[in-house]
Amino acid sequence: MNSIYKINAINQKELENNVSDEASWHADYSDTSYIYIGNLHEAIEEKDLVTIFSQWGNPTHVNLIKDRESGKSRGFAYLKYEDQRSCVLAVDNFNGVLIYEKPLKVDHTYFQLREGQEEEDFAVDYSEVMKEQPKIEAPKKRKTERKEIEAAKDLPSTSSVFVADDDDFNDPMADMLKRTFEEKDDKEHNSKHRNKKRKSRSREDQKTEDAKGAA
Repeated sequence: MNSIYKINAINQKELENNVSDEASWHADYSDTSYIYIGNLHEAIEEKDLVTIFSQWGNPTHVNLIKDRESGKSRGFAYLKYEDQRSCVLAVDNFNGVLIYEKPLKVDHTYFQLREGQEEEDFAVDYSEVMKEQPKIEAPKKRKTERKEIEAAKDLPSTSSVFVADDDDFNDPMADMLKRTFEEKDDKEHNSKHRNKKRKSRSREDQKTEDAKGAA
């Protein structure tokens, strides 16, 4: 967790000081298009990572590290972008974001293949990714407009350097479940409303029939 907040603190400080791209700490990794993704939930698969991180660019390779015996995820992965600048966006915006209630650690890295491995072994197969609807929604973009940076300067000196919106650490799965229940409630409400109308019309029809019979 400390490393997550350290990265966010550095990013926020650079934003506040209007540090140029050339002077940013990101520039030290301008020669690598790989990012490290850690603290992953065991349910996360390669196609989920592609879905999530596609928000900031085009992932070309993803290597989810798994246990050799069980085949289960070990909780971290390496992802390569087509454009190195996408790495900067991913580190700035996804580091610390909750996925399945676990904060992601996203950082630049120099990835090295093991002996006998080829990079193409981990090339993204988009035909497989598109077969299913995305199970996980990408988090909302972190807002970094100048007005928010200026507002951060007015915070008390005892505050942490890292300033984030409440939505920055929301669990996307929780949002999706919330919408599902809201849609269900709407359907039930509409159904009850239609049933009320039908009953009301039935009573009116019965009154009309009774009036005719009396006449």
